[in-house]
Amino acid sequence: MQFQVPQFIETEDKVVGPLTIRQFIYVCAGAALCAILFFTVTGWLFAILSVFIMGLSVAFAFIKIDGRPFINIALAAFGFYWKPQIYLWQSEQRTKKEDHPGLGAALEDIAAGLALHKSWENLQTKERISNVQITDRYQVFRRQSGEQHAAKRVDYR
Repeated sequence: MQFQVPQFIETEDKVVGPLTIRQFIYVCAGAALCAILFFTVTGWLFAILSVFIMGLSVAFAFIKIDGRPFINIALAAFGFYWKPQIYLWQSEQRTKKEDHPGLGAALEDIAAGLALHKSWENLQTKERISNVQITDRYQVFRRQSGEQHAAKRVDYR
């Protein structure tokens, strides 16, 4: 007895003409935002914003980089920008009272005109080492399997 095995299981079904449902939603969302802008802003601002919005929605719908959708690439780039690039290992546990001691300082930095990203990075990294005297330097690294390991860092000078 022979059975038919489904092929092309990784391709999405074309639901609305030549578009998949995901592509159709991205394009319709961009068109809806442009329609809202048409009634709310002036003509020249509408033209500039609608070109940007429709370009972004078409990119989300149709562009793939190395087989990955553009939305995944954009989210990964945004996450890379906002996550701290310095990983520090801290041996002592913090008390609940010291949970966010630098939050007020970070808000003052933002109000003073410093970059939001730099203030967020300081809030995540600098305040952690301000209360602890570190004699040995440790670094947390991630293996290809995703495991995190701490290792003693040696700087040769």
